[in-house]
Amino acid sequence: MKKLWLLLYYGLVPLLFWAFLYDESVFLKKAGFLEVVSNLILITYYIRYKNSKFVLIDWYSIEALLFTCAGGILILIFRDLHLLMFLNTVGFYLTQFMYISIFRDEGSILPPFSSVIKEWKMIFLTILFFIGLVFLLITYTPNSLLLISFVYSTQMMVLCWMAYFRPIPRKAYSMGFIGIFLLVMSNLWLAINLLYKELPYKTGVYFIIYATSQLLIIESILYTRNKVEN
Repeated sequence: MKKLWLLLYYGLVPLLFWAFLYDESVFLKKAGFLEVVSNLILITYYIRYKNSKFVLIDWYSIEALLFTCAGGILILIFRDLHLLMFLNTVGFYLTQFMYISIFRDEGSILPPFSSVIKEWKMIFLTILFFIGLVFLLITYTPNSLLLISFVYSTQMMVLCWMAYFRPIPRKAYSMGFIGIFLLVMSNLWLAINLLYKELPYKTGVYFIIYATSQLLIIESILYTRNKVEN
């Protein structure tokens, strides 16, 4: 049955995009449409495969997807590019906030500095990310979006660390961490195409990275919840 959902997820979304928004010239509107449809499918998927009564974490998961849906719908309504970027950033910010809340409720915490310093690989990646982030924000981000972009990106680093320290089954942990990594990459791809240079196949690449990231994160949360409750 899950294979049918995957076929629906990776098949129906591009089909609807081709039918309704293929000729749209604004890349961010295309991205918003893909975010709306893919997350609506994931909400249905989560509800279908949740084995027991909904608890707070389950509602957090639905809310995380709904926030991105809401941002995507607003993107489809308005036309000013700076406003579209602001709405997209706010939607992602609220989604990431819900994921952080979920990971915290699962038991993930940011450990003391004495423990963090031992995780040299994550520290190295964080430093690289931060240097690249500062360069990208200062060089290419419009002044009107600079503050919210910095806050959002800092929150993204916190999300990565929370995902790294999730005390959950190995299978769910791997899916979740890869999902968060792909989510960061999808945001980076979006930012490069919006602020720096439009690359070939930008819409298709964004959909594959973003859709896979959300699927893995939701599957990780769902797997953990069903495992705990069984």
